Amino acid sequence: MFFSELKNKTIFLTFAVALRYEPAFYHLEKTLKIYETDPDLSGELSSTIKKRKKRMKTLFRPLIVLLCTAVAFSSCMKDDSAEREEEQRRQQEVVAASLAADKIKIEEYLLDNPSETPGGWQEDDREETFSLIGKTVKTGIHFEVLAVPTEEDDEAFEYEFSTSTGPVPPKVKVNYTASLLDGTEVQSGENENIDFATFQSSSNVYNGVWIISFFPKSYRVNSENVPYYGLTTKGLKKGSHIRVISPSYWAFYDKKIGDIPANSPLVYEFEVLSIE
Repeated sequence: MFFSELKNKTIFLTFAVALRYEPAFYHLEKTLKIYETDPDLSGELSSTIKKRKKRMKTLFRPLIVLLCTAVAFSSCMKDDSAEREEEQRRQQEVVAASLAADKIKIEEYLLDNPSETPGGWQEDDREETFSLIGKTVKTGIHFEVLAVPTEEDDEAFEYEFSTSTGPVPPKVKVNYTASLLDGTEVQSGENENIDFATFQSSSNVYNGVWIISFFPKSYRVNSENVPYYGLTTKGLKKGSHIRVISPSYWAFYDKKIGDIPANSPLVYEFEVLSIE
């Protein structure tokens, strides 16, 4: 943007200088032809024209250099922008392909592991849009609610939203497990105290599935619903027990974490013991 504006301004300035001095050259040279029969007059006019042209060159030289520099940088910026867009397009294609591959694996898992809960397996209705490749796909996350809070526990806690900082991170005590689709348990914790304000630093445990599972689908802010990433209407509270199947993209994606191979869909189970 900067170099594009610089180029435009330099071109404008160059033409402005040209328009300022070119008429003077034209009239001087025309006058020289009229008086060329008079050696004294023609000599003076010729000297004046030479001085004006020399001054013109002095003015134009830095402008031309600046113009060339601006054009060169503008071209580089365009090239960089095109390269960035191409890289973003490539990344979107990779993510979309990953979600498509995991979708097949998760559908097979759901067939082999039917839910025994009243609500059954539910699918996250949120969608991801990949604008550069013209695709819109669902997140691919499925979940089943194994237990809900009592009425007292449900009313005792509400997720809060700050208009300046966004969702207020809760502190929870939780039992959790994470397993591969073949049932191999790869992570677990009992009576784990989790502070979502600092949880992101635990890179070997934390991932997007925690946020999606715990937080509500939306917040009420200034009498309006503000959409968020959660699976459930109110979010998890004390007494909540949920099982979540996630494509690798929302978990650890292409990173190998401990016993978790890269690009592994995971099955999480969360049981909330307390929350504040």
